Amino acid sequence: MAFMWYDGHTFESKKFTFNILDRVGGGDAFASGLIYAMMNNYKPMDMINFAVASSVIKHTIHGDGNIVDDVESIRNLMNMNYDIKRQEDRL
Repeated sequence: MAFMWYDGHTFESKKFTFNILDRVGGGDAFASGLIYAMMNNYKPMDMINFAVASSVIKHTIHGDGNIVDDVESIRNLMNMNYDIKRQEDRL
């Protein structure tokens, strides 16, 4: 869960509950998710939810890098649709 102050308003993300595999890189994934959402003109609520979903997915992957570059998977998680396909699922 995260909070964001944007244009004079506070936005609160959805709360995600999950098992953490690796904490390394979760903050970077959050920041890059937020930057991606801002660059693609997401609405503020979607910005914070996309950033949190990006971080959540990273926390379920071992290692420093977020190997998920499938925006649709991140959006599915953001919308709490749990049909997520990771790279290892595709092999």
